[in-house]
Amino acid sequence: MECERTASYLSTSGVTAQAYHAGLEDQERADVQTRWADDEYQVICATIAFGMGIDKPNVRFVIHLSMPKSIEVCFVFVDFEFD
Repeated sequence: MECERTASYLSTSGVTAQAYHAGLEDQERADVQTRWADDEYQVICATIAFGMGIDKPNVRFVIHLSMPKSIEVCFVFVDFEFD
């Protein structure tokens, strides 16, 4: 999965990164999110839904590495990010 490959690449480059996606067990996703909220990870490499509604004061960027699957998804992000 792309987010796992990206997290692995960042980790080998010295960035504390972890993957987050629907293929993880519920508890594993919860643990990743909690550890990220507690600043144990610098970066979360996630599927599209993770970035929706992030309310963490030290988040500086949300980077979309790959293109959305449809134009409708683009509109959701444009509207969300500029509200």
